[in-house]
Amino acid sequence: MRKTILFGLAAAMLVVACSEEDDLRQGIAGEGITFTSSVMSRATDTSFEAGDAIGVSMYTESGFVGNATNVQYTTEDGSRFTSTNPMTWGAAGSAETVDFKGVYPYKAEAVADGIYSFTLATGEGASLSDNDVMYSSMTDVAVSSKNVDLTFKHKLVKVVMQVYDQNRKLLPGATVKINNQQTSGTLNLADGTVTSTGTADATLDFASNPEVEGEYQTIVMPSAPTQGRVITITYNNVDYPCPVDMYAFDSGSKMIFSVTLNPESGTASQGTIVNATATVENWTEQRIESGWIFGAGESFEVEGKISYQLLTEPTVLSADVSHFGNFGNKQLDATDVYSLEYKRDNAADDATITISGKDYTLQKGLTAGTLLIAAENNTRGIDVTSKDAGIELTSVLVYTNENIGLPITLWTGDGSAGNGTVGDDVDSYPVIARITLSEEQQNLFVPGAILRCYLADGNDAAVLRLGTLQLYYSWRNLGIFDDDSNCLTNVLTLAMCDEVKDDGNIMIFGQNWSNIQLDRVELVPASDDEVFTNLLWCHKAEGGNDCNMDWGDILVNIPTSLKSGDIIRVTYTDAAEGAYLEAVAGNVDLETTPDAQRMLQKTDVSVGGGSVDFDINEETCTALLGLECRSLIINGENLTVHKIQLVRRSGE
Repeated sequence: MRKTILFGLAAAMLVVACSEEDDLRQGIAGEGITFTSSVMSRATDTSFEAGDAIGVSMYTESGFVGNATNVQYTTEDGSRFTSTNPMTWGAAGSAETVDFKGVYPYKAEAVADGIYSFTLATGEGASLSDNDVMYSSMTDVAVSSKNVDLTFKHKLVKVVMQVYDQNRKLLPGATVKINNQQTSGTLNLADGTVTSTGTADATLDFASNPEVEGEYQTIVMPSAPTQGRVITITYNNVDYPCPVDMYAFDSGSKMIFSVTLNPESGTASQGTIVNATATVENWTEQRIESGWIFGAGESFEVEGKISYQLLTEPTVLSADVSHFGNFGNKQLDATDVYSLEYKRDNAADDATITISGKDYTLQKGLTAGTLLIAAENNTRGIDVTSKDAGIELTSVLVYTNENIGLPITLWTGDGSAGNGTVGDDVDSYPVIARITLSEEQQNLFVPGAILRCYLADGNDAAVLRLGTLQLYYSWRNLGIFDDDSNCLTNVLTLAMCDEVKDDGNIMIFGQNWSNIQLDRVELVPASDDEVFTNLLWCHKAEGGNDCNMDWGDILVNIPTSLKSGDIIRVTYTDAAEGAYLEAVAGNVDLETTPDAQRMLQKTDVSVGGGSVDFDINEETCTALLGLECRSLIINGENLTVHKIQLVRRSGE
């Protein structure tokens, strides 16, 4: 196979024909099976090269055949594949039909229990074709078949970057890289499913295509949209970072990005406007269009920063000012980046967008794009206008690591089972969202931050759980649900953070007997206005009110990190004579079982405001961690509770 262009394969199995079925089985039992290849009729594909090897496995109702699994077949001419130890039809035993599974590239001892494990080559000069994992499957093949077409399909993702000058001539001499990549994975030979494994922390270099000057390409693992993912083009010592965190890298897709540099005398300067267009081209020829324009300004950095959405709904620009970035008393760093995504129906002529007094040209022919500019002096927001008609902003982001108190989108669903809806799962609480936090997001996923779950119209918010923890309970002052926005808001507690601290993975579940649909999950960083260290509950932070214990009580989830010697501290106000607090297990109804065991013993509260501490000894700690409901109900009278926190025995 050519080492920078990756291609498909059609294979035919040649067998000996006999006049009778029994004679056929007997005759072919010891006949070595060979494969031949042909080229798929697509302009971007070519044939295998001499020396390329595939692994072929035979599969029956009983599973993979031990002596016919991952058998190496090699080609000398790019067409005919043979093996020094070929599988034979005798391996099929008494089966009337078999399945054949193929994988490229062949790797010795890479298959165990029907799983092909692989790691992408990332070193200098690594062969792209060796990273192009392909899979083929043909089911229900009759043993008497004379010919079987076995088609290989690409299972990873090919990313291509084409770099042009202002005359649309491809530019050699650039270097291209992409960050936040996983480099290992598995391929299930039974169904062709690819699973990426390992941490998404690798940076992969693009290789120059020796056949197309100015084109650069690499192979990456499939993945969901990934916060902080950037393709960086370096030309004449100038970096052009292209954020691609909004793109899903789907198995079998080829993503083609083209960037137009506008250098003067062959040199790209940092202040030069850069036009970029991008298409996502699935190898079945499906396309999605987007684009970039790099604005003038000093050097800026996108990699490793968090993106915040500043636009609530599409905005048509006019001569009147549209302001974005109400940060209050907070502000950006000068090297942070604003990203404005636009579209326009009429792109016959150049157009101009003015941002805080500076003009930026939208070149003719581009009906959509994204303008990226350094914050520089605009650290408290930007004013945007245009004298040209028909320009609509569809997104305004800011990339920063400053805490500006705005929501971060952690996840969006597509409405499919397990990715927004329940589906046919038989579990009482099946998964409806799986979220993997980036390192930057994990640093913000702390007690006191806000989690927002947006549901489709008509959904009941009471059916959501984060891991084992209930997210909403109106009678127990847990979570806030807004009917207008269909948004469920929860302040992050220590128990919620304990659920995800080990690997940064969030699992959200929904009841399978409801028609629930989760559309989006956002995170709002913790406010600097109040200390929420080791928070267990604060309804006011969610947008509700402090809890008047005469009218309600409080559901508190137990953190798995609870230790003997810790203190549960309740901060309160407006305590009157006779005020007290106590706690029972979260699944206890005190109206029907008033004599239920008190997990935290009744404690009198001083008049006025202050705090009361419940000491957690070894016995209490064991009892709380052993509660099946994983929660406490705090109840009392004659006071108002503001927040509940855990004070560590270390004094934290």
